[in-house]
Amino acid sequence: MKFRILCILVLTVLVSSIGSAQMFTQQDSLRGSITPERAWWDLTFYDLQVKVEPEERLIEGSNTIRYKVLKPHQVLQVDLQQPLKILSIQQDEQPLSYISKGYSHFVTLEKPQLVGEINEIVITYSGNPRAAIRAPWDGGFSWSMDRNGHPFVATSCQGLGASVWWPNKDHMYDEVDSMAISVTVPKDLVAVANGRLKKVREQKDTKTYDWYVRNPINNYGVNVNIGDYVSYSETLVTNWWKSLIWVWNIKVLLPMETSIKTDI
Repeated sequence: MKFRILCILVLTVLVSSIGSAQMFTQQDSLRGSITPERAWWDLTFYDLQVKVEPEERLIEGSNTIRYKVLKPHQVLQVDLQQPLKILSIQQDEQPLSYISKGYSHFVTLEKPQLVGEINEIVITYSGNPRAAIRAPWDGGFSWSMDRNGHPFVATSCQGLGASVWWPNKDHMYDEVDSMAISVTVPKDLVAVANGRLKKVREQKDTKTYDWYVRNPINNYGVNVNIGDYVSYSETLVTNWWKSLIWVWNIKVLLPMETSIKTDI
């Protein structure tokens, strides 16, 4: 009797563990592995250009991916999650063919990829990106309004991966060396992204904010925030001979009659 009860308990535990075990799909492997189509090239630069239309909850744009050839290969993997769609992929202004396996897209390169060369591809895309259900835990785009009725838009993608809103090499092992981010929004809104603001370009009904990141950055760390932002600045003047001031947790030794201007 005891043996029978013990057997039932063991079977119950086994069935429970099998039922709760996480099942990995081919898509999980393609996104989470350093595949041969990822390993042969090293990211050097992104030029991400995206237009955001809050009323339609639509985005469209392009990403230029610059890379260094580490070893010869003719197929390159990039990632972009549905429901966004790739419109075209080009190298040297020539269209390239690709095969999609879920969120992973395998591009056949026509030009021989020679070791040491710096090449690039350009991907154009568009669509209504996935909406974040419970940001930032469940990523995507957050579309909302502020108390004055202006659109407030933000992205979150650390869990799902940056390919939830822009095409890239979506694996944390390879950080891009530097990056340009250009965000076009309706004229009455401001787009804030990573890095430093280089310039603002005005069109008839829109504005484009050009940001630049000069240091390596993870894909999932790239985000945009769009809203009715205002610029704020303040000047601090000190007469101390030597002052130790913390500015964003950085110690700065200031001489006499020093002025600090911070732009937020």
